[in-house]
Amino acid sequence: MGPQVGLKDILVAGGPVLAFLILLSIYCVALIWERWKFFDRATGGYREFLARVRSATAAGKPQDAATAARAYKGLAAEVVNAALSGPIRREERARSAERALGRSVADLERGIATLGTIASTAPFIGLFGTVIGVMRAFRDLAAAAGAGPGLIAVGISEALVCTAAGLFVAIPAVAAFNHFNGRIARYQEELGWTVEEILDGLSERARL
Repeated sequence: MGPQVGLKDILVAGGPVLAFLILLSIYCVALIWERWKFFDRATGGYREFLARVRSATAAGKPQDAATAARAYKGLAAEVVNAALSGPIRREERARSAERALGRSVADLERGIATLGTIASTAPFIGLFGTVIGVMRAFRDLAAAAGAGPGLIAVGISEALVCTAAGLFVAIPAVAAFNHFNGRIARYQEELGWTVEEILDGLSERARL
């Protein structure tokens, strides 16, 4: 019967690399949770809000769109206000709305690049820990005279936990990174279309 390997043995064998990956996993989960809650607050109900704004603009009632923007608490309200108010010329309003949209997108993108960095580097950190563990296993085998293959098998199995931990950190980070970027892209596109409709509606009213 081979040597028994417990959880404590695995954690000890993983060394500082495994400890770092555990801390990185905790940070990653906390960042995903914080971004999730922020997205819910900043973009919650924005599609319904934009639909009301487009409907009011199409009906020739920009004041109703402005009222909806004042009532809405999300980031899209600033962009809609920039398109509805400010300079008279369309080009100047378009630039003002574009700047407001850029600020809101920057708020949404905060921390997303960090998730991407974690997703891309965590597997390599885990692989680095595994390489160190395998080297230690072979060193222990060379130092233990007459030891069988069971010793190195235990050492390698303990070392591989770093690779598993790296993947455990990277997979949710990749999923969250793609999810948030997809939401940002849809938000930016829909808000951009709404701004164009507002500007077109205001330009049409100005010609009447």
